[in-house]
Amino acid sequence: MAIFTIKLSGNKSYSMTECLSEIILEMNIKYLRGRKDFTVVLVEYLAPDLWVVGGIPLSEQEKNCFVMHVSVSDSVSNEEKKIFITETFKAFNLIVGDLHEDCYININQVDHNSFSYNRSFS
Repeated sequence: MAIFTIKLSGNKSYSMTECLSEIILEMNIKYLRGRKDFTVVLVEYLAPDLWVVGGIPLSEQEKNCFVMHVSVSDSVSNEEKKIFITETFKAFNLIVGDLHEDCYININQVDHNSFSYNRSFS
């Protein structure tokens, strides 16, 4: 189980969403032991003039920003999370570009008995 909710500054872009979801899927499989068929990626875009960091809208700072909330099983180790975070920041810097230094990735671990799917386990 892995759910990635990303809020990203900028205009809605299918190509950006597709690119980010492919990267997240790859990183989830590689670093968090995730499965492709149980990975969900949600991307929401917010206008840079509505995203304020340090009292100044991103539009005035000419920067991009993202916040990612991740829910994964409690079986993921701290080392795996650390590598995932490091590699995700590297990838997002390349893909999104001009990232503000105040971007965040928050990983929440969920007890494997505390979630379910609307399908059978195979």
